[in-house]
Amino acid sequence: MLQEHKHEQTTEPGNNSPAGFMRPLIGAYALPLHGMTAIPGKISGALVITDMIEDAVPLIHGPIGCAYQRKIDPFRPFQVFYDTPCTNMNDVDIVYGGEEKLEEGIKDTYERYHPNLIVVITTCPSDLIGDDFGSVVEAARSDVGCDVIYTTGDFVGRSKPIGQQDTLYAITDQMLCNKSQGGMDDVGRNVGSVNIFTYQVHGIGSKVTEMASVLSEIGIGINKIFFDHTAVADLYDLPKADLTITNMKMVWTELMKRRFGVDHYELMSFERYAKTRDMELLSPYGIEGGARVFMEIAERLDMEGEAEEVISRRKKDALQRLSRITKDLAGKKVVGMSPAFLRDMGMKASVIVYRTQRLVKRLTEDAIHERLDIDVELARRYGSDPEVLINPTFEEEVQAIKRTKTDLVFSSGATAHRYNKEGIKTFNFMDFMRFNQRIGFDASIELAIQLRGAFKRPQRKKNPLLGMLEYDPQRTGLPKHWAALADVFGRLREPVVGDKDSNEVCEL
Repeated sequence: MLQEHKHEQTTEPGNNSPAGFMRPLIGAYALPLHGMTAIPGKISGALVITDMIEDAVPLIHGPIGCAYQRKIDPFRPFQVFYDTPCTNMNDVDIVYGGEEKLEEGIKDTYERYHPNLIVVITTCPSDLIGDDFGSVVEAARSDVGCDVIYTTGDFVGRSKPIGQQDTLYAITDQMLCNKSQGGMDDVGRNVGSVNIFTYQVHGIGSKVTEMASVLSEIGIGINKIFFDHTAVADLYDLPKADLTITNMKMVWTELMKRRFGVDHYELMSFERYAKTRDMELLSPYGIEGGARVFMEIAERLDMEGEAEEVISRRKKDALQRLSRITKDLAGKKVVGMSPAFLRDMGMKASVIVYRTQRLVKRLTEDAIHERLDIDVELARRYGSDPEVLINPTFEEEVQAIKRTKTDLVFSSGATAHRYNKEGIKTFNFMDFMRFNQRIGFDASIELAIQLRGAFKRPQRKKNPLLGMLEYDPQRTGLPKHWAALADVFGRLREPVVGDKDSNEVCEL
């Protein structure tokens, strides 16, 4: 029988909301919360996508603990997955198979929620015993009045984000392609239009208003923005566009191109960088980055002529507004700012701190050094000559900051107090990334305004309770016991990530 865990819905986190207390907790223990309480994995990733489709409901095919343990969204820890119905597999099902329970669970889910889409999410037990998910789902479709798909986490291999890529591929393959057997011939094309895919991680996904505005002014139509109040019916309209814009490489967009002729454009393309070694391709932000992105999208649609005037005018206006603010920032020395925004602010990178502990199991040594070289070269290109520190202790970092007469450190809310205690001003870059950073021209202006405010605030030398903790000498943002736990969970995940001796180690 269908089992479910359902929480009372809380309001959006804030000072007076029931979930508000979680913000400082998450800020202080972001890595342990990700790595322990809510490990990102295929179930969480699939739930993220399903949760963003307004009339879709997940069905977790596994023991009820798999539903209970996944109530927290690890990509946005202040948010809870409220509806996680589960087939409640038990020991008998593990021995005799869970297909009957899955079919019953699909019917029960439809009767209880009446969704337009049920996304079956498999778990380790159901995967290991070899249930025939495809056959069960196909049979159940005729008994319910909605679409039903399944996602196993194996459709796209190790493509990140885990679970999200797989679910998007399942939607494309099992829904869109099934409905349009004739491929692009069955789709009414919305000529000259684009889909904008917003990658919802840490709450930064849906800031596309400026991008949509610029593209519309150029004459490029907006076919769909997803996920933004997206319904199942909206998904079926995705093949009507000429181009899909995503943050990174997405396997499902390649399937869309093969089946429907919908091209794809990645805002950050490591493949294009590998061919050209043009470091600017890794920096879509800032005024110059935004102008480049808009022109490249227009070129894909043969509209570069229309785009030139719009982009030039918008860029000129943004630079004029920015110049009135950055006169107070020019020449200031900072640590931790993205090179793309260094250029816009007129500020200098005094120190680059590079920590490799979490990269050694994911990248080759050459790739790690290349990433550092990119950051240093971009900083120098934009007028800085930074001192480079690799895996310094906090004390060594502070000494370099003071030696270079640095004016401001870009820090997360969890670590700012350590710099403040040393008399160093900080700027919470995580807040800017979550609420302001986006493709376009206005983000740089908003950053300049916030930075000017940060310099005007009086220096605070507070010693909060967090300052009484003893921190790890290498993972300087974590107390020693949290760093040790993070290392333990990192070791447990090594077989998934790959190691130095594996052919699956990532190249840049």
